Parts: sequence; structure tokens; C-alpha cells
Amino acid sequence: MKGDPNLKGEITVWAWNVASKALQSNMAGFNKLYPNVKVNFPEIGQSDVYDKLTTGLAGGGAGLPDVVQVESDHMDVYTGKFPNGFVDLTDKASKYEKDFDPSKWAQSKSKNHIFSIPWDSGPTGIFYRVDMFQKAGVDASKIETWDDWIEAGKKVQAANPGVKFMAIDFTKDDALYRMLLNQQGSFYFTQDGKINLTSPESVKAMTIIKKLNDAGLLTNVSGWDGVVGAMKNSQAATQLFGVWWSGTIIDSSPESKGKWDVILQPAIEKGGNRAASLGGSTLAIPKGSKNADAAWAFIEYNLATSEGQNNMLKNFGLWPSYLPAYSDPFYTQPQPFFNNKPIWQLFAKETPLIKPAYYTKDYTQAQTVSQNAQADILNGADPATALKKAADDLKNQTGRELAGG
Repeated sequence: MKGDPNLKGEITVWAWNVASKALQSNMAGFNKLYPNVKVNFPEIGQSDVYDKLTTGLAGGGAGLPDVVQVESDHMDVYTGKFPNGFVDLTDKASKYEKDFDPSKWAQSKSKNHIFSIPWDSGPTGIFYRVDMFQKAGVDASKIETWDDWIEAGKKVQAANPGVKFMAIDFTKDDALYRMLLNQQGSFYFTQDGKINLTSPESVKAMTIIKKLNDAGLLTNVSGWDGVVGAMKNSQAATQLFGVWWSGTIIDSSPESKGKWDVILQPAIEKGGNRAASLGGSTLAIPKGSKNADAAWAFIEYNLATSEGQNNMLKNFGLWPSYLPAYSDPFYTQPQPFFNNKPIWQLFAKETPLIKPAYYTKDYTQAQTVSQNAQADILNGADPATALKKAADDLKNQTGRELAGG
């Protein structure tokens, strides 16, 4: 990437927590290429970013930064409600399309226009306690399907009294459902925006969750803190999440170094797809930016170079959506924390296979009705019946058509 000392000015970037720190850590590299661009990183939390972004876009762009972090699943919400709220990056970014995780690139587009650039991806894996599996005589590498997983879970729990196989929030988080949908190439909505909650893939996903619970393999925890606590306190033997969960384990449970390993999430049917995604963010330029050229240069360096992306992975655990980054030898190196396995190689091979999910501007309503359906199903309701109610509720709330109906 060529820099430009003639590009001058000052830009402000809104990002939160680790994401902001990761971008700040790239400033030395960025300023080698653009020595006359100053970048400000105000302290701001996630909820404040979204509150101020919503208010600013509603007010025509007043008070907004030059670059803003938006989670992938929120981008459709914003472009749907504020179609003229962001700088159209299509002309500048189209040349990079083949270089990015195709599922994330699809989420950055709205009506064939590119309004944000993918940052980190969330290829999924099952993080499992090697010691607990060994105690049960279970070889995780031999697990191929969700049925295999359920049988393995019974053995692991029997051999490790007081331990549950997986921890989820039954009522307020449907992440497991979303990963099972994405694995099957499905989601809340079809590509043309119809409600897809009653599809065979949706019913199958909730049926698997019900089977896990009926087998006694799930423990109900409260939100994110509950999931982290179950991991840290050795109350859950496994967790299916995006690659970013690796950083949470390392940060929250350093004493468990060497006790973890990773496999891809099991296939629905033997030989089926095992790739899915959960989480990830993008960077966008609000329309009111007074220095959009410098803002684009900042995004391009951080997200469309191997140097920028790999620095953020190595130091902050943010998994690149930029595929050329995976050629770094770092990806094939054994990771001592994870049973000396080259787990980054596993995720690098998975990422290009992930199928896109379609969020729409009504994503948050869809998530709420899906969470309600999951809660009902884990309380004994029939999956197809609960999902039909969820689909009808979402139709009434949004006016969207039902797929196949």
C-alpha cells in the first residue's frame, strides 16, 4: 500500500474497548504512510456509540465522527433506517471484494452499494476442555455430527461430576440458534427480506437445541457474565462461539493454559457443512465527515492490509476478514494456550466457507422473537409451533412477508 504525505488533516474515530486499542496500536504503521494525518480516539463505550450514531444520523449527520465502528449485524439496521447516512465506498472498495470473507462482504453491502468495510470475522469453533474429555475417554477429533456431540456430552458429564457440557442463556441469547442457522445457509430473513423463521433449517436448529437440553447437557446462565463464569469456574466443559472467544478464555482464565483445544462445530448431517460465523464488526464513514479521504486511508490501512490486520490479531485477538492476511506464518504456529495446536489455521480454512446471513433493518425485533421462541422450546414447547408464533409476531411487528407463505 502506498502512502501520501500530501494527505493532511485530522479525523476522529469512534470505536470501543479492545477495538479502539487495536486501532490505536496501528497508528505507527499508518503514520509512516500518512505522516500528516492526525487521528483522535475519544473514550466512548459501545452503547454511547450506537446512541450517538442514531441521534446524529437522524439529525442529518451532526456531531458524528469521520470513522465509526458498527457491528456487522447492526449495519443493515442503520443503512435500512438511514439510507443516506454513510459515504458510499463502492468505487474505492470494489477492488478488494475478492480479498475479504465473502459472508462479511455481503453484510457490508446495501442494494449493491458498499457502505462499510469488514473488520473482524467470527468463524465459529467449539472450545473444549481437553482434560475433561480425556477423563471421559472422548476423542473430540472423531466427532462429526450434532448427534455425535450429544453422545459425547453424556460421557463427559458422567465422568466429570458437577460439570455441564454447554452454558447458554435460555431466555436472552439465541447465539446457538443463529450459529446453527448460519451453518445451514439460513437466517432470520431470506436474501429478499422475507421472514424465514419457519424454514426446515430453522426448525432443525431449534430441535438440536431442544435435544441438547432434553439430554441434560445445557446449563442456564445469565447473560455474558454467566457464560464467562461457567468457563472460568470449570462449570462448563465446552463453548461454541466465534474465534474471539479465544481471547476471552486467555484473559479471564489464564490458569487454564494448555487445557483447551478447538474443533469445528459438528455437521447437521455426516459430511455436511461445519462452517458458521458469530460476531464481527465493520468500519464506516458517516456522510458528514469533513475529511472523507483521510478517513478512507485510515480504513484501508487498518482493514485492507496484512500488516494492519495481523497486528490487531496478534496483539488483540481480532480475527481478520481480510483473507490475504492468512499467508503469515503465524497462522500455522502451535498455540501453547490451546494444547499446542495451530488453531488459527483451523479458523483460516473455515472463514472462506462461511455463508452470508441477512439481517435487515428489523434484526433486533427478529432476535427478540427468536429468543422468546427458544425460551418456550426449552420450557417444553414444540419447535415448529413456537417458531410459527415467532414468525407471526415478527410479521405483525414489521409488516414483512413470510417466506414460502
